[in-house]
Amino acid sequence: MNSPLVKRSKRKVGEILLAQGYINQQQLDHALEQHQTTGISLGTVLVKLGFIDEDSLNAVLGKQLEFAYRKRIGEILVEQGYISAKQLEEGLAQQKAMGLPLGKALVKLGFIDETKLLDVLAAQLDLQHINLENFKFNPNITLMISEEMARSYKVIPLYEAAGVLTVAMVDPTNLRSLDHIKFKTGKDVEPVIGTEVEILAAIDRAYAGNKERLSDLIGRDEDSELILEGGDKPDEGPQENVGDEEGRQIIKIVNLIVSEAIRLGASDVHLEPQEKNMRIRYRVDGELMEQNPIPARLMVQIISRLKVLGGMDIAEKRRPLDGRAHIQYRGKEVDLRLSTFPMLLRSRGVLEKMVIRIIDPNIEIQTLDRVGFSTPVFNIVSKLLEMPDGILLNTGPTGSGKSSTLYAFIKFVASPAVNVVTMEDPVEKNIAGISQGQINNLAGFTFAAGMRAILRQDPDIIMLGEMRDKETSEMAIQAALTGHLVFSTLHTNDAAGAFTRLLDMGIEPFLVTSCVKGVLAQRLVRKICDKCRQQVSIPDVVLENIGIRPGTPFYQGKGCQHCNNTGYRGRTALFECLVPDETVHKMILERKSSEEIKMYAIRNLGMATLRRDGLEKALSGLTTIEQVVAVSQAEM
Repeated sequence: MNSPLVKRSKRKVGEILLAQGYINQQQLDHALEQHQTTGISLGTVLVKLGFIDEDSLNAVLGKQLEFAYRKRIGEILVEQGYISAKQLEEGLAQQKAMGLPLGKALVKLGFIDETKLLDVLAAQLDLQHINLENFKFNPNITLMISEEMARSYKVIPLYEAAGVLTVAMVDPTNLRSLDHIKFKTGKDVEPVIGTEVEILAAIDRAYAGNKERLSDLIGRDEDSELILEGGDKPDEGPQENVGDEEGRQIIKIVNLIVSEAIRLGASDVHLEPQEKNMRIRYRVDGELMEQNPIPARLMVQIISRLKVLGGMDIAEKRRPLDGRAHIQYRGKEVDLRLSTFPMLLRSRGVLEKMVIRIIDPNIEIQTLDRVGFSTPVFNIVSKLLEMPDGILLNTGPTGSGKSSTLYAFIKFVASPAVNVVTMEDPVEKNIAGISQGQINNLAGFTFAAGMRAILRQDPDIIMLGEMRDKETSEMAIQAALTGHLVFSTLHTNDAAGAFTRLLDMGIEPFLVTSCVKGVLAQRLVRKICDKCRQQVSIPDVVLENIGIRPGTPFYQGKGCQHCNNTGYRGRTALFECLVPDETVHKMILERKSSEEIKMYAIRNLGMATLRRDGLEKALSGLTTIEQVVAVSQAEM
């Protein structure tokens, strides 16, 4: 009598053939009836009924051994004569040394072919081994997970039936990967098995089909909406193997790359030379999205064209360069900041990678109530911004939105009665009525020199882009001690870490306790798309691991045209806010660790950590648990 697992495996064979269009549902139902009546394998029944020929069956499924029970893989290989007992002993001896599963160790030693091993392993696990070489991929199914995730987990979505997504995996025993795919897609997931080479090749084919060809990109008219400075001039760089027509195409391609990035709301464009082509990626809502690649023969010309637009030296390729350009997109001005980085390719020598930062000055600076503060944190920050003097710090890694929050602070405090002066590197947004200083180290306009000058400008409020060294920090503290309100940033992991960071810089503890009135820690997470938000159930083990009651409902985006099928649109911030009391001051004077300060703040000051603030936003449907867990640490 067949076990339920074996019956499921038989149904899986039929589902795969049905999804690939080799048989129809009526033929499958009839074959399943014959299989149950006669006990003959489903594949054999389909061939005997004339629904499919044997060659087509083997082309899709491959030839596979079937077992109705499970054994250790080594025993099975010996019993079936694929390896000898002596080879098994050697494989077991090498397994630990290689740090690989036994099967892979045997393949590495050359004792068995990987495809044959997977046939046996598939039978042991009661899974189908599928031949992906001739598989026809459905783009709608493929896009259920990103290409980056597919490559990371070595997995490829195949088809969906009755709400169950079937995926091919190198390691179908990896429950963590299966749970992540289930969480990402919102569907039950059932694996089949495939070789690593087959799956990686399938990923190349499946996702390449979702990218537009260069000819399609060139044929668009979107560049008519974009005006680049010097856009009517040919590229002044060397035109190696590029004719006049391709020279015009280069200008058009550059326009299309930039216009598409602006249309998608990208913050950065990455142009990365590879051995065979140039990879293009857009950073949208903090995530990199790969676009259509550019042929290798056009790489140098495209970089040269952009360097001309940015006022950069096209002949200098040995050192990093910076440039700026101003463009018009749909009648609105947009600023570009360009940066090159020389990189070495094995067969092509030194080529330049370029990153373009897109800055839209038309985007309105967020008000304090729209930054993402919870009500308690908003009330605390509002009071801190009304202080006559002191330092308010915002901490977090690069790209966590600290500058945007500081701009919201300035907008909140700005008035004709207040003189606000800033020191930034770079100035990202211009604010009317505010004196904004741009750091220029080559000209001697450093943070330290700027701070000395600011104090002679009769300021009331000073915004300092970053307290990056002892000299700058001491000047900011002196400004706070002499009656100025100072906003600045630090690179620390959490709010409590700001105090120990200042002490590590060499600032005296009594100066820290005298000046620092409050510290924020900040991270950015992607927001769930409003148009396709849906409630989902998270596995109980996941919820228990993060301290949430099992069964608690959360949300995620299904993916729609509005969000480019990502399930996310826009970003919001997570915050933790620490206002030191006398006990915290005493701990600073005693040079206690940041962990001790944080623990005290959680237990005695009621400080909500980044993780807790994120979970509250996830419960309200603003973001997903996946985003929160990725940017925050578990509470101590």
